[in-house]
Amino acid sequence: MDKFGAMRILCRVVDLGSFSQAANSLGVPSTRISQLVSDLESELGVRLLQRSTRVMKLTVDGAAYVERCRQILDDVDELEASMSGAVSAPKGYLRVDAQTSICRWILAPRLTEFRRRYPMIQLHLGVYDRARHLLENGIDCAIRSGHLNDSSLIARHLMDVSFQLYASPGYLERFGVLDSPGRLEQADLLGWFNSESNAAKPWCLYSEDVEYDLKKSPGLVFDDPESAVSAALEGGGITLSPRFALDSHIAQGQLVPVLPAWHFMAQPVHIVYPTSRHLSARVRAFADWAVEVMCPDGAFPRPALARSQQAPDRRPG
Repeated sequence: MDKFGAMRILCRVVDLGSFSQAANSLGVPSTRISQLVSDLESELGVRLLQRSTRVMKLTVDGAAYVERCRQILDDVDELEASMSGAVSAPKGYLRVDAQTSICRWILAPRLTEFRRRYPMIQLHLGVYDRARHLLENGIDCAIRSGHLNDSSLIARHLMDVSFQLYASPGYLERFGVLDSPGRLEQADLLGWFNSESNAAKPWCLYSEDVEYDLKKSPGLVFDDPESAVSAALEGGGITLSPRFALDSHIAQGQLVPVLPAWHFMAQPVHIVYPTSRHLSARVRAFADWAVEVMCPDGAFPRPALARSQQAPDRRPG
């Protein structure tokens, strides 16, 4: 059977919601469309669509298959266009994973801008703090923070995130003077840990060439940084966070910086994609846009590399 043709027809049926509408759009009998989908199901050995007289919907296997079909068909269309010398705007299905805080506070507010620039890209943005395998899950690229140790990925450095301490004015009024990191040993600390490694974020502070490693562990530790911020807003203690996640709370006077001359070790953020996958125009477009969004001039400190000195890609060590 014409596997690519069947894949395109299946996607058309899903997009339009019925065999009859897909048939009308293609100018063929609806029985032909239905038979092609049935033949594809037989070839694969799985049910792709649940059909009844009133409703048609994808099965779990069908949803996964259609998602991969879109990626494959988009790649084929892009390859054929490049071979023919055609120049067109990036288009097709793009699946991206990003960490919660980065998606919520940096990417999401600017996604309408991305859509205006690339209206033919269908973006599926997954929010996952646990790193998922890109190829196994059909993910084109992902935005991750921290040290990268997967040699099967190409990484492009986006920015370095600096973490500092924050608390509510009410808590600081009750606690009293907090003029040195040693005073944190008596404070209520609100920490968080990595749900994947189960390791807590260490409380080691730096100020120029001076390092202070807290002996006291946080009394409350969350696997969600947003929960730690919520507790701090209610006067529960002092938490750590990147500034970009708290701008609105700081502007409203709900949180204030604590020991502003001290900070945690900066954490790098990269966009990564598999070495074995062709870097499509839509992935390249998203990566270039992410660079613009995540490191506008003066918005984020980048101590590791000046923007003009960055190499576009590297393998993580």
